Amino acid sequence: MHLSLPSFLLLLTPVIATAQSSATIQDALRPRNWDIRLLKKGCNPDSANFDLSLFHAQGLNEQTCDDLSTARLNFSAVDTVSWKSPGTTSYDLCMYADGGCSANVGEIRGGWGVCVPFSGWRGWKVVGKDEEC
Repeated sequence: MHLSLPSFLLLLTPVIATAQSSATIQDALRPRNWDIRLLKKGCNPDSANFDLSLFHAQGLNEQTCDDLSTARLNFSAVDTVSWKSPGTTSYDLCMYADGGCSANVGEIRGGWGVCVPFSGWRGWKVVGKDEEC
């Protein structure tokens, strides 16, 4: 049996769709203690806002300084920040003016901050609950 390239690609479509669905499911089920998203305009505090996400990171532990400049992100499109760390092991988000995390410009404490206005910061790190930034 000989299949033409278009026919072969049509046969692969369900496999590719399944692989993408599995990746999305795996990401959603991955254990995490914190989750950060930078969102474009339209954030709704009563919604997950996944469709507005321009940047996403998640983790289990504290994180040293991360430079957003390396994320190839359109900063003019970022409107709000969503920070969630609701577990028994809670973390806080520290935000810095530069990617080297040398000038603190804000913090999100208490494990939760949804639709927080983005102030243009470039560096961020995750610290244990109530720890110094």
